[in-house]
Amino acid sequence: MLLMKKLLFRALILSLSLTIVLTGTAWAGAKGFHPNGNLKWEYEYQDGELSEAKWYDEQGRLKTRALYAGGQTTATAGYRADGTMEWQTRQLDKGHQETTRYDEKGQPAVRYTGIDGQPDGEYTTFHPNGEPKQTVNYQMGILEGPARTFFPSGQVEHEFAYRAGEVDGPYRTYSADGKLLTEYTFKAGKLQ
Repeated sequence: MLLMKKLLFRALILSLSLTIVLTGTAWAGAKGFHPNGNLKWEYEYQDGELSEAKWYDEQGRLKTRALYAGGQTTATAGYRADGTMEWQTRQLDKGHQETTRYDEKGQPAVRYTGIDGQPDGEYTTFHPNGEPKQTVNYQMGILEGPARTFFPSGQVEHEFAYRAGEVDGPYRTYSADGKLLTEYTFKAGKLQ
């Protein structure tokens, strides 16, 4: 009986929250709950439009947060159980998104731009010290353009390029102090 009263009370609160939202007040919100009573989701509205949404795990820890403007998602973020950010995506122009994944210490591990779920633009991985480890470029999921790998100091280690997904053109290797060690030429992925 107590559980039934609790569920009815939550339904009443949700109904009131949605009524407030639908009447167009400046700020309003709505909440949903897990069966154990912990918060499952919450939505915040401004002037009748969704402005922020949050989702929580059964223990009440934040899992995902999304920001909205004009009915469109502008940014999302995912969180680990310990509360640290695991990933973040923000919307860019022309349908592109920039996604950053973070290690357990909060340092960027990977950052890339994409469209429709495919990498499109620069894709960078990072050393644990935060310096870039590798940068490559994509066009609609296919490697295309300049690529580099780096020493933890930030000095270029390898320098080359892709064309249609294959290594193409000069491939250079450098020492940690920046001296050219080797240079090869590739054509469509084959050493010349």
